[in-house]
Amino acid sequence: MTGTMIGVDREVVRMSDGTAVAILYALPPEEFTAARDAAAKQARDDGDRAAATALKALRRPSVAAWLVNRLAAEQADLLEQLLALGPALAAAQSGGQAEELRALGRQRRELVEAVADAAGTGRPVSSAVREEVVSTLEAALADPSSAEAVRSGRLVRGLSYAGFGGVDLSGAVAAAPADRPKAAEPRATGKRSKQDRAEQERAVRREAVVAAEQAAQEAAGRLDDAVRAAERAERQAADRTAGARAAEENVAEARATLEGAERAHAVAVEAVHTAVQAARAAVDIVREAQDEAERARAELDRLRREP
Repeated sequence: MTGTMIGVDREVVRMSDGTAVAILYALPPEEFTAARDAAAKQARDDGDRAAATALKALRRPSVAAWLVNRLAAEQADLLEQLLALGPALAAAQSGGQAEELRALGRQRRELVEAVADAAGTGRPVSSAVREEVVSTLEAALADPSSAEAVRSGRLVRGLSYAGFGGVDLSGAVAAAPADRPKAAEPRATGKRSKQDRAEQERAVRREAVVAAEQAAQEAAGRLDDAVRAAERAERQAADRTAGARAAEENVAEARATLEGAERAHAVAVEAVHTAVQAARAAVDIVREAQDEAERARAELDRLRREP
């Protein structure tokens, strides 16, 4: 595929550096298939069958993957500003800087939302597609390999980070020509063997550094999630405390009302008792008056009957 020339979106690029593939993946999905097939035909016409085969095998990107690819092509500075937070979060985590980590976590959330909004500029985006873009950006922050996949501009599908382990990148990035396996070169002996061993040792160290960075970023992500959970719990506790205080005030008010009602009831009971006693006394007085009146009538009758 080395040296093959293809035209994409009025640009002519060499297939050897993978730029043409990135240009293809920056095209709107509805234009991808026609542009890919045209590039493959051009490669065949140029006599580069390997390039034609590789191009024809490229899969159309999802809408979310295309939006992220467009970011990498058109707003690389904004995307890089976001991705730079990954190592910063890892450094804050490894240094035990909780306050800085919380600040970076808030900055991360704000930047992710801003970059996701920028990705959807100029095209209606459904909530599901936007969620996939956010998920891809979050994965790129948590995993160095995912960050490189996003930077490549050749995403075929969105990415997802589960909060632990690595991100599944299988089939997620379109292979550039330079990514094809190369034929093994004859190995030399002596000095070349020492150089190979040194290179292998350096590769092992690089892999260890990448693994350590990934572990630190994963830990940072978990800490940030824990901080957000703690903040939610604090807000819930504050809300419930306020609710409990309001309930206590209601209980105190109800208790005061009850005590007032009990006092009024006691006064009413006493008034009833007094009224009953007064009524009984009045009944006794009436009876005495009736008896006295009866005696007076009887005496009057007796006096009238006497000669």
